[in-house]
Amino acid sequence: MTDEPRNPRSGQDRQLRIFSSEVVDSVRSAGNVWRLAGGEIRLPWIFGFCRGVKRALAMLDEAVREHAAEGKRLFLLGQIIHNPWVNEYFKQRGVRILSAEELARLERVISARDCAVIPAFGVPLGIERKLHEIGCEIVDTSCGDVRRLWGWAERSVRSGSAVLIFGRANHDETVVTKSRLAAAGGYYAVAGNLDQVRDFGELIAGDRPAEDFAEIFGPDATNAADLAPFERLAQVSQTTMLYEDTMRVREILSEAYSRRFGADALCERLLFEPTVCRATQDRQAAAVDLCKSGCDVVVVVGGFTSSNTRHLYELSGQFAPSYLIEDASAIRSEKELVTYDFTRDAPAVARDWLPERRPLRIGVLAGASSPEIVVGEVLRRLAEFLG
Repeated sequence: MTDEPRNPRSGQDRQLRIFSSEVVDSVRSAGNVWRLAGGEIRLPWIFGFCRGVKRALAMLDEAVREHAAEGKRLFLLGQIIHNPWVNEYFKQRGVRILSAEELARLERVISARDCAVIPAFGVPLGIERKLHEIGCEIVDTSCGDVRRLWGWAERSVRSGSAVLIFGRANHDETVVTKSRLAAAGGYYAVAGNLDQVRDFGELIAGDRPAEDFAEIFGPDATNAADLAPFERLAQVSQTTMLYEDTMRVREILSEAYSRRFGADALCERLLFEPTVCRATQDRQAAAVDLCKSGCDVVVVVGGFTSSNTRHLYELSGQFAPSYLIEDASAIRSEKELVTYDFTRDAPAVARDWLPERRPLRIGVLAGASSPEIVVGEVLRRLAEFLG
């Protein structure tokens, strides 16, 4: 979603002041560089909360204020965004975040007297319908870019196309997209990486037997029994995917469908929609600009389950040693840091992560779901190592 200039007098910013940081404001006013005796800490030209996240948090904050005064129970249908600090903040204010098990038996948890908040990723269509059956108050914070993705994909299946989603099959946003496509009577397949897209392209082009479809796409990734529905295809991407990878997906699919059906048939057989949101693109571009400017090490701040933050980590790793951390407490010392090991899909301790030489240039990136208060604490902690 496109970001707008900040207006410090806006009601939304007043509601979100708990997530702001004087340290970040100070570094921003100094040109996004904190110069210290032992080097400097650099921030990109844009980082942190996007407009969609700000809107979702402001709506939840307003609901908390209203319903606390009324003594009304407030339920959040999953994490509001993928950031542990933010979710814990709202839990401390009395918001009950429902688990997957509780969402499966919603009518036993929520009554008509309660308020249910739909997270920024949305909820599967079945859950939304159940809320209306219960008759409770509903606060829907779904991101506008995600809603546009649903609408375009649903229209595509109604016109006879199957949908290839480039994204993580079990990510909250993609789970909701799958539910809506299935409800519209459409077929979908989810490719989690470029290798899987290439596999799909080989199936379409006839380079692999069609029977391999079930091997490539498991039950979480498709609702189709075989390749047949995908002779006409609409392709969308989870809104937080790498933009560069999304463009590569288009090249792979265009080549495959052209080989199978001929270049003249592409307009009829293959549809694309640019569903990677603008805020995600901007943060990725800013991350690349910062890394290209020269960093000795890069620290990426955000939730381990945050897709857009993970992609910033992937980008920065192409330029400098990079570490994904959730908050300042992860930085134990100049020798130890708690990061994430994607090969084991679990937290891990990185040792000797900070170079000993001085001066040192440290880049700090933050995903669209990363609050500035957490970024500021990380900046302050890193500054201790640079004097």
